[in-house]
Amino acid sequence: MKKRREIVCKRFEELIPAFLEDRLNDAAAEDFLSHFDSCRSCREELSIQYLVYAGLPKLETGETFHLNRELAETITAARERILRRKKLGFCAYSMEILTIVAVGISAALMVFFF
Repeated sequence: MKKRREIVCKRFEELIPAFLEDRLNDAAAEDFLSHFDSCRSCREELSIQYLVYAGLPKLETGETFHLNRELAETITAARERILRRKKLGFCAYSMEILTIVAVGISAALMVFFF
């Protein structure tokens, strides 16, 4: 069990740059965030890498930086993007079903009236 956890944590660490750059697909981002929620050491690793990714450039220019708040905002934004994409996917799927039903109804009406 411990070995599996180490493998999952290693994979999490490898995905951090892609997560911070919003390059993960929805399924990978959900898995990433799920592991983030359950693993303290990976939360700490994400904080460290986020500091380097987003904090150092701000510190170099003299901007103020609030690591915990800004990282929390980044995670919240990722969760919202996933939810929004799911909703859009559901809407697209629903529209596809409605189109198929409409085509079927119009075909049936054409046969009935002609």
